[in-house]
Amino acid sequence: MPAAYLELKDNFGNDLRFANGGDIWYPPFPFAQDYRQHVKDIRQVELRPDDILVTGFPKTGFHWHHEILHMLRAGSPEFVTKAENRDYHHLPLQVWEKKVKVVYLTRNPKDTWVSLYNHLHGHSGLCNYDGPWNQFFEVMMDMGFWYGDWFDYVLDWEAKLSADKELNYIISPFEDLKLDPVGQIQKLDKFLGLNRGRELCERIAEACKFSNMKAVKDAQTPSEMERKLWNDNAPDFYRKGDKALVQVSSSHLPGRMFVGAKEGVDKFVVSDDCSLSL
Repeated sequence: MPAAYLELKDNFGNDLRFANGGDIWYPPFPFAQDYRQHVKDIRQVELRPDDILVTGFPKTGFHWHHEILHMLRAGSPEFVTKAENRDYHHLPLQVWEKKVKVVYLTRNPKDTWVSLYNHLHGHSGLCNYDGPWNQFFEVMMDMGFWYGDWFDYVLDWEAKLSADKELNYIISPFEDLKLDPVGQIQKLDKFLGLNRGRELCERIAEACKFSNMKAVKDAQTPSEMERKLWNDNAPDFYRKGDKALVQVSSSHLPGRMFVGAKEGVDKFVVSDDCSLSL
């Protein structure tokens, strides 16, 4: 358990558990004993000029993009693991010094939040959020959850990207990758300067279809670990949300729903009734 582990309650009495990174709240994973020091260490990490940094708010397509980018670099549709979320001001300092390429992920906030809720609600133990969706929504509107307030996170990235003329980045929206996988993978390929060609991009898109990626990742996860991480009948780590809409009525969200623009948060549109999906 992290030494700087925090346990709070929301306004509805549900437990909220965080690993305290100072100005950022991490999931309470036992990966680091001191998450404040972890944040400092990340800032000083040694990078190579050909490194690629993938960043974005949780549930914006991290693992999907990570697999795709690895396959592009390797020139082969084979799977790997590992990705991590970063605020702009927590990026390693050498990102600018060595002109490291940054892939910033965005996603419609409604879908992001519903995906995060299903992930947390299905978890057992420390990572679980036991309240219903409408209570989780209020928590996200009022204070945010892991990695902080979504509005602050996205608006900060939007402002910094507009002002930063040195950062070598591309914005990769979840919706674009879902609508046209091959086309978006080709854009990423061009950004990386790899010129792998359409044929490999098509093979990567096929390998990274939800059903294919889930089958590979499920096979890589020990069944004992699955039982420890997830509640009974929970959808586990990889969940396809198009088949499970969360209906949000006006009694739950009176005049408070919003819609975010694709590449940042240019405006919020108030609505009394919305349907949300992963």
